[in-house]
Amino acid sequence: MEHIAPVKSSVPRALIVALGLTALTACALDSPQIGKVLITPQPVVVEGATFRIFRQMGGGDRVEAHRINVMVPPPSRTAIVAKAAIAITRVTGCPIKAGSLIGDQALVKAELDCPI
Repeated sequence: MEHIAPVKSSVPRALIVALGLTALTACALDSPQIGKVLITPQPVVVEGATFRIFRQMGGGDRVEAHRINVMVPPPSRTAIVAKAAIAITRVTGCPIKAGSLIGDQALVKAELDCPI
């Protein structure tokens, strides 16, 4: 009777863990869509939620608010979108165009209604 040895994986477990951690770290980076620039180098805090605000290059009317802090328990989408609206208005000095505010607990997008 022959003895058959178990098959070992050719990829070390440490490499798999390292790649997984790298992917998770990349998911946490705060970067806007192409064509947007950071308005405020300092985070903006509104009622415990911390945001970074990005605006379309050249002073355009599109803006993004990225929430960059952890909140426990997780806040409702409605509460965070409302806080992001306050942060956007505070930083840009412009009102938000009606019906343009959309997003979730991490990323909120809007269009500004600034006079020309």
